[in-house]
Amino acid sequence: MDREKKHLTGRCLVGWMIAFFIAIPAMVDGGGRTLSQAARASLPSHLLNPRSVELISAEELRQLLHHYRGRVILLNLWATWCVPCLKEFPDLSKLQDRYRDRGLTIIAVSVDEPDELETKVRPYVRDRAPTFSTYLRKENDLDAFVSVVDEGFAGILPTTYIIDRTGKIKKKLVGRKTYEELESLIVPLLR
Repeated sequence: MDREKKHLTGRCLVGWMIAFFIAIPAMVDGGGRTLSQAARASLPSHLLNPRSVELISAEELRQLLHHYRGRVILLNLWATWCVPCLKEFPDLSKLQDRYRDRGLTIIAVSVDEPDELETKVRPYVRDRAPTFSTYLRKENDLDAFVSVVDEGFAGILPTTYIIDRTGKIKKKLVGRKTYEELESLIVPLLR
């Protein structure tokens, strides 16, 4: 019995050591902050919970995606002149509402020209009131902006990326997708 206790105590100690030396450093950056704290600190606060459309740079998009690591992300590239994109908006809001609490974050980035923020993008978003975060690219070079996510972006809209909790792109979807199509790809990743 005494030998069994020692064996059990030793196994517990080994388990705790593994957790301490592997799991803890993996969750902390060089400054001792958790990764989400580090990502949050480096992002301007208005990008984390935008009340309306905000301009976002390629680097800020990279940081935003990193910030939401641990959640399933649906990243949607759209434009105000893209009719299929606009038809997707209600389905994206419905998905966000239904699966937010299970770990889904939807990020929509307009690829309209940066100088169209006030004339086209904000009015469109204000009228539709989506329940997900919306942004407009800052860079004039669309390919450079999208290369943060996809170096092979063909310029077809809408383009949607389904990103798993580890930050890996699981699916790239080109063209309008229905609620059911998107849901069938997202739900398995939320488990």
